[in-house]
Formats: sequence, structure tokens, C-alpha cells
Amino acid sequence: MNKKTLITSLIIIVGILMITFFVRDWLVFYNCGAVEQCLVESSNYQNIAKFAVTAIMTIVVFFIGENCLCKRDRNFLQAGFAMALCADFCLKIMHNYAHVLEHRSDYTLLGICFFMVVQALFIYRHTRTSDTDKSSPWILIIPFTVMFITNALHLFRIFEGPTVPIIATYAAFLICSLVVACKVPSKGYFPAKNARNIKRGMILFFCCDACVGISLATGDDHSVQEIVATVANNFVWYFYTPALILLGLSGYKRKE
Repeated sequence: MNKKTLITSLIIIVGILMITFFVRDWLVFYNCGAVEQCLVESSNYQNIAKFAVTAIMTIVVFFIGENCLCKRDRNFLQAGFAMALCADFCLKIMHNYAHVLEHRSDYTLLGICFFMVVQALFIYRHTRTSDTDKSSPWILIIPFTVMFITNALHLFRIFEGPTVPIIATYAAFLICSLVVACKVPSKGYFPAKNARNIKRGMILFFCCDACVGISLATGDDHSVQEIVATVANNFVWYFYTPALILLGLSGYKRKE
């Protein structure tokens, strides 16, 4: 089996997994309604299948080898996907199967921190103008400034816990990463198809995290707020899976 056939087969598996857990999510919602505890207890397959998607796409990225645009680009992309795999391990496995319930929020925050690293690596990757460009993108000043301010406010007890500073900092990283990715096609460094994959992938990544934000607005069982949160949660991986595919394939050199 050659590499192209292998990569195609892995992406087909990802597509099949996406269809199965997307259907399963809605069946659970149909059976449970907007009842958080029932939804959580009925999501074992989805949690494992979703983590498997990230794992498979990470394997796809690590198969790039000599088919990369350049070694530096490959390193950035592989490091980003490795961090995304760590993040999803915290969010889909450790959070959902932690024996000590009090630690679940810790795994969630740790997963978000890993995603900060993902976005920082993508910002570095998507702002490069040449194979040897080692400059630091100025836009990273914004999320690090948000990090400094929110943590300073946390020290003065404006925020009781680390949740607000971490979420605010990640939001800054995500928005900056989206802005940078949308400019990639106009920069002309990445090949046209790769640049489009980067832009579309990051737009889907942003939509995914927007759904995550909405899903956090939980309410009482069967309430309108809980229904909206559940529906948003069901769409998270609907956006995230194609985002991973597009970003993963953006690292492969295309034949002219």
C-alpha cells in the first residue's frame, strides 16, 4: 500500500467515525432530551470515537515525511497536531473518565492550555513568508497581553478562579490565529490549494470553538438554555473534524 492510498484510507475512516458519532450524538439527544447527566452517561462511544479522529489525523500529519512543503513547516504542523492530541486526551478521555469528579475541571483547563500552544504554533506557521523565516509574529503580543492582564486581575481577586483568565487568553489566541489564517492566501507563500485549506480549516476551527463557548452556557434540565447548549455541543465536532482534515492536508506538497 503506497502512502497516498494509506492517507486516503485513514481519511475515509475519519469520515466514517464522524458520521457515526454525529448520528449517535443526536440519537442520545433524542432519547435523553436536554438532561446533562443522561447525555454524559450516554456518550462513551462518542468520546472514544472523537479522540480516535484526532489520533488518526495526527498519524496522517506524521506521515508527511518528504511530501512536506519544507521541513520547518512540517515541524510546526506536527507539533501543533501533537499538542491537539494532548488537548483532546484531556478533554475527551481524562475529563470524562476521571475517577475523582473534582479533577474534571482541571483536565478541561489543561486541555484549553494545550490548545493555546496549538494556536501559537499555527500563528507561527501561518505568518511565515519564506522557508527560512524565523521572525516572531507581532500579533502574539495580543494574547500574551490578555494573559498578563487577566492573571493580574486574578491576583487581585477580581476573578475567583483561573477559568476566566484561561478562557479569555485562549479566545485571544484563537481570534489572532483566525485573522492570520485568513490572510494566508494573499501572502503567496503557501501554494494556493494549501493556503485555501489553511484558511477554511481555521474558519471551521473557530466555528467549533464558538460552539464550545455556547455549550458551556448550561442551564436547568429541559430548559431552553440547556437545549441550546446541547445542540451547540453536538455541532462542535461537526466543525472540528473537517478542520483537522483541512489543516492536516495543508502540510502536504501537491503535484503541479
